[in-house]
Amino acid sequence: MTCFEGVSALIPGHYLDVKFQSAPGGAADLRDRTYWEMDFPDEGQEDFGPDQDRLLEEYESVLLRSVERRLRADVPVVAYSSGGLDSSMLVAMARHLRGEPLDTFTFRIEHPTLDESAEAATVARHVGNEPTVVDCRPEDIIGAFPRLVRAAESPVIDTSAAALFMLAEAVHARGHKVALTGEGADEWQAGYPWFRIDKKLSLLDLIPGLPLSQWGFWFYVRWTGSRRFRRSTILRSQQAAAGHNAWLNVYNLMSVSKIRFFSEAMSRSMGDYLPYDDLQMNLERMRRWHPMNRSLYFGARIHLAGLHLNARGDRSAMHSSVETRYPFLDEELFSFLARLHPRWKLRGHRDKYLQRLLADRWLPPELTAGRKRLLHAPLDAFHRATPPPFVEQLLSDESLRKTGYFNPRAVHAWRQRFPRMRHGFRRLFVEMGLVGVISTQLWHHTYIDGSLADLPSASTTAN
Repeated sequence: MTCFEGVSALIPGHYLDVKFQSAPGGAADLRDRTYWEMDFPDEGQEDFGPDQDRLLEEYESVLLRSVERRLRADVPVVAYSSGGLDSSMLVAMARHLRGEPLDTFTFRIEHPTLDESAEAATVARHVGNEPTVVDCRPEDIIGAFPRLVRAAESPVIDTSAAALFMLAEAVHARGHKVALTGEGADEWQAGYPWFRIDKKLSLLDLIPGLPLSQWGFWFYVRWTGSRRFRRSTILRSQQAAAGHNAWLNVYNLMSVSKIRFFSEAMSRSMGDYLPYDDLQMNLERMRRWHPMNRSLYFGARIHLAGLHLNARGDRSAMHSSVETRYPFLDEELFSFLARLHPRWKLRGHRDKYLQRLLADRWLPPELTAGRKRLLHAPLDAFHRATPPPFVEQLLSDESLRKTGYFNPRAVHAWRQRFPRMRHGFRRLFVEMGLVGVISTQLWHHTYIDGSLADLPSASTTAN
């Protein structure tokens, strides 16, 4: 499924086998085939690894081999450095393997709680280099968004994708073509906050037959203003995930924020469509896994493949002719981590447990002790800065009616209400929804109808 009617995307881990007919004019034989699939042990069959030192030695060896493979190139290899645990370990290991530091690139967010450039500078001092810092102010993020949507060929809700888009532009501008980056570590090792949140919420379901967490989910959806979201959709989503799922139960809360903005026609056209069904997951196999492994699998199939390796990853990087390489997505590394019991990934409320133990060997304490902060730019960048004319043009009644996706009254009502909202999850959900509206309108202008705003479009560029 893509945003373009009649154009389908391959499912992650699949390839298209094309056989042309020998007869002139004969139709080609197209077959969708699987070349690789994630798998986990049955629940209870995982490796508990009683010898912690042995596990650390094996993890270190596997990760070093993965980094070494991705340093092989005919051109200099650089690295994205966020200052977080994952990219910092890659930078430190690369320095060990090469005997000299990689050039690193990081971005500086104009936001007191989101900027990690100080942590990135600590990593640079640790390995002995001077990072290239790309400033990402709200106006920079807004300015990059039209180029990002064009590269992604789809709406993009995560504004940090624009920051990574700018980072790839900076790598290209300095003559580099290959960059290491840390995607995959959080997906395989429960590094996202929704795993910790879900662990706390699971305490609500200790009474058999009383699904308090489901009721809490439904109440929260209603409280945040997404009143069109159906309770039956929650149950169908859980069935599509083969049971309890941390990614779905917590992260999916944010995705319902867009529903409040849909037009009646858009809601009717979607009907009971559930996108998870398109992934063709082996539910019987998934039901045999530990619930955490189901959550890791689900997030990797959707969040990793659809966002991190698409809009934030390959499409953003290749738009600037930069090849991004992912040591944590190595097949050998995944196989090692997949076999381990979840206690080595989330212990208590400490995420990426085994990786943090390994990081103590490679990084200074100030980088290993902190909790993960999600790599993102301010979601309200479109509202904090004085928006350029194209934002108002895309959100005008005329443009919203032209596309038909969104209810103009709902969009304008929430835009008026948003500045007065207190900071918190409710405001965050509205921010994400509004960015989704702008991004969808921008995609429509770029690829469908170039008359919505004073911006280049595919049709005007082609002419």
